[in-house]
Amino acid sequence: MRTKKVYLAVLGLSAVIVLAVVLGSLGSADRGDGGEGAMKPQESGTPGIAKHEDWLLEPAYQVKTHRDLVYVSKANELGKQESLALDLYEPNQEELGARPLILFIHGGGFNSGDKRDAEAIAKEWASRGYVVASANYRLRANPQTDMKGTIADAIEDMGDALSWLQQNKETYRIDTRLTAVGGDSAGGQLAVTFASRYEAAEDGPGLFAVIDMYGPLFRGEIQNGYPSTLIIHGTADAMVPYQESVQLFNMLEAAQVYRQFITMEGGGHSYQDPKVWGQVVQSTVYFLRNAISAPKQIFLPEQTELAVSAGDEAKLTLWRQPAAMDAAGSLRAELPEGWELAGQTGYSAGADTDVAITVPEDTASGLYPILMWAEQNSGKAEWPLTLYVKVKERLSYERTVYYNSDERQIYTRLAIENKHPRPLQGRVVLRYQNADGTQDEVFELETLQPGGNKEVNLPFYSEDPPTINYENPSGARLQETPLRTHVYAAEKREEPLTIDGSLEDWHLDNPFPLNRESQVLMQEYGGASDLSGQGYVSWDEDYVYLALEMKDDHHVQQESGFGIYLGDSVQFSLKLDEKTGAPQGVHELGAALREGGSASTFRWLAPQPFKPGDIPAMKAGINRSGEQTIYEIALPWSELGVTAPSEGLQLKFSLLVNDNDGQGRKGWMEYNSGIGYKDERAFGDLFLVNKRN
Repeated sequence: MRTKKVYLAVLGLSAVIVLAVVLGSLGSADRGDGGEGAMKPQESGTPGIAKHEDWLLEPAYQVKTHRDLVYVSKANELGKQESLALDLYEPNQEELGARPLILFIHGGGFNSGDKRDAEAIAKEWASRGYVVASANYRLRANPQTDMKGTIADAIEDMGDALSWLQQNKETYRIDTRLTAVGGDSAGGQLAVTFASRYEAAEDGPGLFAVIDMYGPLFRGEIQNGYPSTLIIHGTADAMVPYQESVQLFNMLEAAQVYRQFITMEGGGHSYQDPKVWGQVVQSTVYFLRNAISAPKQIFLPEQTELAVSAGDEAKLTLWRQPAAMDAAGSLRAELPEGWELAGQTGYSAGADTDVAITVPEDTASGLYPILMWAEQNSGKAEWPLTLYVKVKERLSYERTVYYNSDERQIYTRLAIENKHPRPLQGRVVLRYQNADGTQDEVFELETLQPGGNKEVNLPFYSEDPPTINYENPSGARLQETPLRTHVYAAEKREEPLTIDGSLEDWHLDNPFPLNRESQVLMQEYGGASDLSGQGYVSWDEDYVYLALEMKDDHHVQQESGFGIYLGDSVQFSLKLDEKTGAPQGVHELGAALREGGSASTFRWLAPQPFKPGDIPAMKAGINRSGEQTIYEIALPWSELGVTAPSEGLQLKFSLLVNDNDGQGRKGWMEYNSGIGYKDERAFGDLFLVNKRN
């Protein structure tokens, strides 16, 4: 990150996870009972837990991957035979025995997506002891014209995949009696639908779980005995409304299904978003383990996640299982140091029981795993219940970068709000990188009352995202908040650029990075030679210019128009500030070099009066030499509704470079986020500045 004082002249896919569990021994009651001085979140396995107790909880195994296993071949909507394949992820275990199965269905609106999209979550689950199969299914170019047929085909395909896994269970040591079926987005909807229609054969697979990640609202019926369900949804999901998960939760409640609801505050339509990833992994893993151990449990927890402020009590109701009404005994828990079970720990027969856990005031924000045993008077409990405490963040931050017209430079405004139920003292540290290394800007908090605000203005900006830390008066760090958006100052051109796929007439002293691990969102990334590079933005009165120089060991692009994102290509988004008077909304555009050497361009998103489609006015020169690809683009300001670009003009900006090595889209390298998973809040800032002296 470089910190800059710039003087200007002229220029310018929430996450929902529904996790359902069916265990043959679970009954169905009204609630569905069966059917540095600071304490920090635990980062690894809980010390001292025996192997049988942390089974399926901790990432204990390396993962072995089997690619492109064809499970069926059948006719698609065009009448052509299509081979459907799955990728299988298994834990590399020395111990013998069959492992539980998760069959995962990718999202993509029923017209796109790939089995490899799920690799990250599949490896998380497999490293804990599951065998995970991520399967492709038949897609359609225009699924909305026949959604009933589209869904019916996909459900049939998942049945075929499960049959193949059943037939090969000995080869891959799969216990298909404990099978989870899940997916994200469209795949989530398919998972819920599949579970509602599934009828297990006597010797066939038995559903032990359904995982639905932000699938659209299920419009079928939820019957009594439907799998136990965990719903996770982001409050800022712009593609599937949060309320649709509330509706599903109500359907489950009406059918007396064991259910839970976890809210990801500020989460969008992506379970792989770094800000919610830990919560997604923790909640699914812990809920699944409770479900598998349910036949041996006296209680099931009302919630797997307990959200609480440091200094308060985390309160939990344990729901009695119908088969254990006569059990009586006491509770014990394995807790972080300094935490305690509050109040009575004994429980009597026939009733639910309430539990409280005291969380010390000096506990840092984060996720803390908890193991809890309901021991009977007649003997020790074999399996602990698993849950975790989410200690809330004390402070919220809003960073705004803006152009100060008086000083003719870019400033930073930091707004701080106390979300804690008690006054806060200490200091806030803004940590960033510049040419001199790590720098800290420190702001003292004398006393910030609950709900109180503090605003700080800084006469500079940082190109790279800073990290904001809160420290208490003793100096203990109690909250670390990494920001995620970049800021770029694009310099004005004195002469127009020639768009020919060459950077000879560019000034290359102000690149933005496309080479960091944090920018990689792809499976099987092979390092810098696989995909890496840097980019530049410039402008004049007629165009905004974009250039990329990318190292890419394989170039594959067989699409044109809408589908170019499936091959090697660049996508970028721009959104203008409402003060410009330009049409409001996101412009998402892209360009690619086709196999014949011609450039293809496309606009996927646009506010009115602009329309998606080809962009004849956008110039693209793309050149491939050896393993290097040069992208050079000139977009007329008129295509954004800007009539007179000028010094200080601010745009929201994001960019990604797609990678395809011959087996489909692997993923992408991004500068800012919000394109691959649609969320304009993740765009960074682009300012137009005059050429610096």
